[in-house]
Amino acid sequence: HTGWQIALSEVQRQAIYADPLWNHGNIDPNNPPLNGLSVARQIAMVSYRTQKGYEEKFGRRTRKSSSETPTTPSLAYGSETKWEIKSYLKYQGKKFLSRFDPVTYVKLTEQMDSHDVGRNRGGKKVALSSVEIPALVLGIDSDVLYPLNEQKELVELLPQGTLGVIRSDAGHDGFLLEQDQVGRYIKDFLEKNH
Repeated sequence: HTGWQIALSEVQRQAIYADPLWNHGNIDPNNPPLNGLSVARQIAMVSYRTQKGYEEKFGRRTRKSSSETPTTPSLAYGSETKWEIKSYLKYQGKKFLSRFDPVTYVKLTEQMDSHDVGRNRGGKKVALSSVEIPALVLGIDSDVLYPLNEQKELVELLPQGTLGVIRSDAGHDGFLLEQDQVGRYIKDFLEKNH
């Protein structure tokens, strides 16, 4: 990970650490810091999309309350505002709790941040120059989590690297949402390199 990705991971970990149930990592398995994990996931979700994607999907839309009518709209403001995006993020945070636990999340993000392909191998340029097989590197033109310039650098460092650029307004989630483009790049690469 780059400094940018480490910063995003660290903010997520800090959300978990701030949960009183984290208890400096001495958690009770029967009462883990799920609020912190939920907030960590919500932070991550912001980096998976783009400003344009969030604007198109949610904008400034709010959820209607049961007391709201066309003639008496909600006057809620501040933390009382029922933003659609707020509801979405809370839902994603809650949904994540059934798939991950806080300790695993902290350790996984630490490992991702610590990985360095060039460590003890003369740096990434030397390490990647020894890769002899063809490699397809896909990047998403709107990805803010793993910006396209990182994939371009990787292709420059791989002797047989090929770059495929996925066009998407969805950001990092484009690799999930643009399956036709991803599949086409993989199919073409495999046909060329079988």
